[in-house]
Order: sequence, then C-alpha cells, then structure tokens
Amino acid sequence: MPVARVRDQYHHGDLESALIATARKFTKRNGIEHLSLRKVAQEIGVSPSAAYHYFPDRDALMAAVGFSLFEELADYQERELAKITGTTAKAAKERYRALGKTYFEWAIKEPHFFNLMFSEHCLVDSKSEEKREDNRAFINLTKCLDELVSTGALEERMRGHSELLSWTVVHGATSLIVGGHLDPENYESILDDLEFSLGIRK
Repeated sequence: MPVARVRDQYHHGDLESALIATARKFTKRNGIEHLSLRKVAQEIGVSPSAAYHYFPDRDALMAAVGFSLFEELADYQERELAKITGTTAKAAKERYRALGKTYFEWAIKEPHFFNLMFSEHCLVDSKSEEKREDNRAFINLTKCLDELVSTGALEERMRGHSELLSWTVVHGATSLIVGGHLDPENYESILDDLEFSLGIRK
C-alpha cells in the first residue's frame, strides 16, 4: 500500500499510538536490539519524517513503549487484586502476595518487555514527569502495605522500610530468574523470606 494512502488514515494522535503499538510488536518478538524508528515507520507505511514528528529518536520511542508497559503491568495486577475480596488480615496478606506473584508472572511471560521496562530507556529522576511514586504498580504496593498495617498483619515500625525492601527483593529475584541465574522454583520461598523479614504475621 502506498505510503501516502496509509498516512491519510491517521488522525491526530492515532499515528503516535500506532508507532508505540508497532514498536511493542517488534520488541515482543525480537527484543529491542535491532529496533529502529525507521523500521517501525516502514512497518505501518508512513515516512520516517512523520514518525520523527512524535518521537525525535529511537530512545524516545522506546521510553514511550516502556512506560506503556508499566501501565499494562498495573492493569494486570489490579485485575488479580480485585479477585481477592475482604478486609481481614488474611485478605490483606493474600493481596500482598499476589503483587509479588503477578510481577513475576508478567516478567516470565514477557521477558523482552520486562527488560525494556528496566533498561536505560525508562530511567526516571527527580526532574522527570514519570516518578516512581506516581507509578500505578508502585501505588498498588503502597496500598497493600497500608492494608497490612491497618489489619495488624504488619507492625507500624516496619512500614517505613517495606516499599523498597519489597520492590528490591521481588525485582531482584525476578531479574535473576529471567536472566537464567536462578531457578524459578525458588521464587515462592523468596516471597516467604520477604514476608518473614518484614515480620508479616501468619
């Protein structure tokens, strides 16, 4: 199909979404090593200059893809959390556990996506509009930890240490497994050890 005809099909904003969606397909299939903005533009039948209007370079496109994946991870986690009802300590502990399991399941299912999300393309800093505390997956973790405290499953004195400890343990173990350095069968016991370290009551 001629480029001009395809380009005419896009309204304002649609091309940006199409570029991100196509870049995701490339990443899912092959990782990011051989992905270029030119290849993505060619795949959907638009000129490179049209793509550069939305993303000045490959890194900008990769960052947009990565941050869209953080949203998709949060969607998946929230669907799973919604299946666990109740306001008891038992329910709060199940939701906390589910966060760790869904993080791992997401990474194992989509290793190329996971590697992109935590690559240099998605780095954030204090001046960035994208901050860790504004990330929905991180907000979900905060809410689960607050529930553990309110139900008495986690002591208040441990609350200040719990976000970063939870995230680093879960992410570290997941990264080691995705990279082939740790047996996946060890993951559940790592979650047990994390809960023990935080003093989460059984």
